[in-house]
Amino acid sequence: MTGVTLGKEMFTDLDFDVSLLAEMLEVLVLALTVMQEEASTFGLQINWSKTKILQVPSSTSSSTAQVADGHVEVVNAYVYLGCLIDSSGGSRGEVLHRIGLARSCMNMLERRIWKSSIRLETKLRLYQTYIVQVLMYGCKTWATTKYLLSRLDAFDTWALRKVLRIPYTHHVSNGEVGRTTGCSLLSHLVTNRRLRLFGHIACSSHREDHH
Repeated sequence: MTGVTLGKEMFTDLDFDVSLLAEMLEVLVLALTVMQEEASTFGLQINWSKTKILQVPSSTSSSTAQVADGHVEVVNAYVYLGCLIDSSGGSRGEVLHRIGLARSCMNMLERRIWKSSIRLETKLRLYQTYIVQVLMYGCKTWATTKYLLSRLDAFDTWALRKVLRIPYTHHVSNGEVGRTTGCSLLSHLVTNRRLRLFGHIACSSHREDHH
């Protein structure tokens, strides 16, 4: 039986993520081949169907790349550790992806939570701890723009109106919605979290690795 031995324990089924960076596709293919050869000495195999190559900027030259005994798909975007990474290098795709996920979560709870007789205070706590956390995952590293911040605030207003059960026929201003719920704008929360991360890095030792 092949595998990795740690002390008296042998592990034959390991599942982990690895990211490789290269300036040229040929160098990346070589690095993947070497990693496959090194892994095989421990009885491990790379799942090429789950391996993706992202070119920045995007290229339409080929949809797959031959690596060792497998074919690796060349994509314009993929999800890594829960975050959408695309060939543009920006955060537009990830922010819109997060808004879509949060919107789906809102719709899932529409009947049992938002339209229920639960107290408003409880609904707002559920919104903050469930919906907002899904939406804001990884926001500290977002490259935000005015457009993206406005999309976040637009979703927030839409969601809070559902929590308050305000029909679209009622002309209630966004300011009044904010005052009723006491919730801060999501754009402000994103900015604050990004600034806190920057402050943490700026005040830390230069010997620390923040990658």
